[in-house]
Amino acid sequence: MIVRADHVALSVEDIDHAIAFYRDVIGMEQVFDREYGETMARLIGVEGTRVRIVHMKLGDAIVELFDYHYPQGREPRPDRVQSDFGLTHIGFIVEDFWATYQHLVDHGVTFLADPVEVRPGVHVAYFHGAEYEVCEIREIVPPPQA
Repeated sequence: MIVRADHVALSVEDIDHAIAFYRDVIGMEQVFDREYGETMARLIGVEGTRVRIVHMKLGDAIVELFDYHYPQGREPRPDRVQSDFGLTHIGFIVEDFWATYQHLVDHGVTFLADPVEVRPGVHVAYFHGAEYEVCEIREIVPPPQA
């Protein structure tokens, strides 16, 4: 089941400006910067996806910035997709990813695409919330102890 909110994510038009704002104005630290292609394409259901993702951290809070090279973003609307400008999703950490996924399915939640293991032990799925906002469930399974 869902145990806590995890992060807020924004798809931005000018990532350098956004990084500077969150770093210099808000006081956040840049702790992650990575390009994704096929993995994100599978996760959001858009072939050819290319995106740079940057995490800005302050305490336990993360603002996740998305710079989509493809697909291009759109203004907010009811058929909102992950690459649209503005708030892209609200992330929730879960325990027992597949049971949580099934619970959401059983309650009529619409997913953007299939769940994806984005790296070993990390499962993610995106779905639409009550007002078409995109939400994420994510479980991070720690590696077995040696």
